[in-house]
Amino acid sequence: MKILKYNTYSFLFDNFDYLKESNSEFNQYQFGLDPFPLGPGYGFAVDPQLSIYSDDSSPYRDNYARTAQSINDIGRVMRNLQGDIVTTFRSNLFVEDVDDYSNLKILRIFVNSSIKIDVYFSFDFKGEEFFAVFKNFNGIEKPPKMKSELFSDNRYRYIDKEYYLKLNNYLYKIIYNWFIPDRGLYMNMKEIVNLKGDMGEIFELKEGKTIEVIGYNVDKDNDPYLVIKYNNESYKIIKNDFYFFKYWFEKV
Repeated sequence: MKILKYNTYSFLFDNFDYLKESNSEFNQYQFGLDPFPLGPGYGFAVDPQLSIYSDDSSPYRDNYARTAQSINDIGRVMRNLQGDIVTTFRSNLFVEDVDDYSNLKILRIFVNSSIKIDVYFSFDFKGEEFFAVFKNFNGIEKPPKMKSELFSDNRYRYIDKEYYLKLNNYLYKIIYNWFIPDRGLYMNMKEIVNLKGDMGEIFELKEGKTIEVIGYNVDKDNDPYLVIKYNNESYKIIKNDFYFFKYWFEKV
């Protein structure tokens, strides 16, 4: 595996205020200099059954190790969106490059100090791996602004504001759509998951119990939630728990 070295993290476009960073956040996460590392064994050869994708409250079950379907789902979403982009946008540099974006991996998600989700991920561009992050993925700003070492690479100085905005929206949609599970039966692999009842009451779903995903919707604040059934009763999985569903549940 090729290890990328980051000596600086100075973005190319001074007029892009949302791209500026004084220090390399990715350098800190790569070498464990931050109190919130990407996950157990990130960047090192470790037992592949240990998850670097789940939060600290999960039992470290790696959804990618359990089944290849998750990676296939991300690839399917990317292919579908590529087709939409080519037919929607006029010919431009981003459309010319879109087929070169591949192999997207969600490396780590966790709840930040604002009680929102930060999503760290990587992707291949022209055969080389790059790291990126969406801070406050489920915050007020939709889509949030992506930060990536790609924008400090001198080989891609042609990435202008229009290109950035389209890439930002493209990768956000891929990740957002991946979080939405298919309908069907799922088993809870977490000790307790909170479900919200029709009257607003909270029900604690214990580990090993099976639920049925009925559908997906968004609330008045445009926040997503899942509609599920358990023991013939209807419940919702809401807020941050929605984004951890695929880490906490295994499809039956």
